[in-house]
Amino acid sequence: MKITIEELPESRIAYFRHVGEYGEKQNKELMESFKNWAQLNGLLYHSVILGITQDHPNCTPKEKCRYDVCIVVNQDFHVPEPARIGTFSGGKYAVFLLDHTEEAVSGFWNTVFSEIEKNNLSIREQPIIERYTLQKMNHHLCEILIPIQ
Repeated sequence: MKITIEELPESRIAYFRHVGEYGEKQNKELMESFKNWAQLNGLLYHSVILGITQDHPNCTPKEKCRYDVCIVVNQDFHVPEPARIGTFSGGKYAVFLLDHTEEAVSGFWNTVFSEIEKNNLSIREQPIIERYTLQKMNHHLCEILIPIQ
């Protein structure tokens, strides 16, 4: 498993949020709504979409879990509703590129933490991020970013 290390800057974001139990159906619906909003506002084709699981489901009641889908926007961009404005804190991440299939994602979660340990990396207490670009989505690829020290 190939690991790339990236330092991401703090950024202004526009986002949609789902509150409730995590699940493929809910996340997919939120992502589709968000992509439609981004396309209507001229943001989809040259941007990076982030999926951020804000809460650990073992520590937060499932009905209070938050999942955000967001896009980095510049300071001058007026963010139309229903999107909200927020800040992505940035930081150092271990980046993994994988096929965006159920099997590949499942396999990734079965091995990623041993890979992190094998590479002498330490995980930070920050959300794990899914990162998508239109080019990668068209090739059924996604990136998972694990926050590291």
